[in-house]
Amino acid sequence: MRSPRAIVWTVSVALGLFLPLFCASSAHAYTWMIRHGYAGCTPCHTDPSGGGPLTPYGRAQGELLLQTRYGDTSEEASALAGLAWGTVHTDDALRLGGDFREAWFSLHPDGAPSDQRFITMQADLFGDFKIGRFRAEGTIGFAPTGDLPASLTRFPENNLISRDHWLGYELDEDGAWLVRAGRMALPFGIRAIEHTLFARALTRTDVDATQQYGAALSLSKDRIRAEIMGIIGNFQLRPDDFRERGYSAYLEYAPKNALALGVSSLFTRATRDVVYGVTDYRYANGVFARYSPVHQLVLLAEMDSVYQSLTWHGHRGGYAGFLQADVEPAQGIHLMATAEIMNHGSVGEPPSYSGWFSAVWFFWSHMDLRVDNVFEVIGSPAGDTNVLSLLLQYHVYL
Repeated sequence: MRSPRAIVWTVSVALGLFLPLFCASSAHAYTWMIRHGYAGCTPCHTDPSGGGPLTPYGRAQGELLLQTRYGDTSEEASALAGLAWGTVHTDDALRLGGDFREAWFSLHPDGAPSDQRFITMQADLFGDFKIGRFRAEGTIGFAPTGDLPASLTRFPENNLISRDHWLGYELDEDGAWLVRAGRMALPFGIRAIEHTLFARALTRTDVDATQQYGAALSLSKDRIRAEIMGIIGNFQLRPDDFRERGYSAYLEYAPKNALALGVSSLFTRATRDVVYGVTDYRYANGVFARYSPVHQLVLLAEMDSVYQSLTWHGHRGGYAGFLQADVEPAQGIHLMATAEIMNHGSVGEPPSYSGWFSAVWFFWSHMDLRVDNVFEVIGSPAGDTNVLSLLLQYHVYL
């Protein structure tokens, strides 16, 4: 019979992996847009790696390619594609937006009571302002729970947050080269909307709250996307000992419109690691790919290795990866299956596995509904434990 200590450890891991999913989810590009020939992000998004306010072109494509058309065959987007369904107009130099997500979730680990609740996942406003080649972008939001690494206020609950904010300068007339400084998502791997994937959690490169301050240089031109960022820490964490310094980078090449291949690399050092409380040298390297063999199907894959050198706690080498298939049987309806594997590298730790079965319906302009069923097998020296979760969410963006 499993000991109470093992049950507590397993439940703690399950909550640590899943609860961030039910707190927030930043607005970012849908990586399966590669089925439409979009290997890059800049045509639709102001952030070179996807995210932030939409460009006018991005708003139009959101209506023409994302949502269910209900028989509409028009090749031009309607006024509903605009900001706040076309009711708000701004100068071309100012791009505004917002994301709001409400959800109900259920989490049920073996050997522990289930947890069900309604929760506000996201309530963010954001904007991007451009004067000549100068750029400024920022977000402001409200988080009833969670997201403390992104918090501007210091309360246990009900905080103001800012996931990213930066100043930038376009180095060429086309804006293909962009240098930025501020708080940004780390350039690493596939920037998936499912930010609690094992790969995002183990490498600490999610799009929810693990953004860092630093300076970055990005390139988005023709078939190449690349970005390298010098990390100087998350100044919304205190004290300074917890802040990581280092670099993060990725390079992606699209040999054809429906195929993109990439590599990632990361190194950070923290005097006191936020998890282990000791000096930590953290390395991560990986490969990733996006491929659409036919229009209805997109395959996403990533595999990363992680190595940590912990003062007085030895060394550990782990790994995490996933494979996701996105099927769009009819425009606006997505059925997804995701398989994951992870190992932290602790002595005697068996691998953990996860399977996601998801459905998304972009049922109207600026709106979608999503359901995720996630089944995990969490490996631990004390034995495997199954965790089942269900998430229902409603999303609207301005």
